[in-house]
Amino acid sequence: MISGIVADGHAIITIPFRIPNRTDFPIEFVVDTGFTDELCLPPEAVALLNLPFKYDMRANLADNSRVTD
Repeated sequence: MISGIVADGHAIITIPFRIPNRTDFPIEFVVDTGFTDELCLPPEAVALLNLPFKYDMRANLADNSRVTD
């Protein structure tokens, strides 16, 4: 079971990432109730996990503002 908190109207969970020969590090996520089959990670996590960067994504937030992440 994964447990988390609700803060400012967002469901938030923390997941520990484990890399061989390194200290575990936690990453806090906002649960996306409109999940679309892809996971967005902070740039630091992508680098630490040695994952390929795919693309920046523009998003329209609930307050109708637009961001690029």
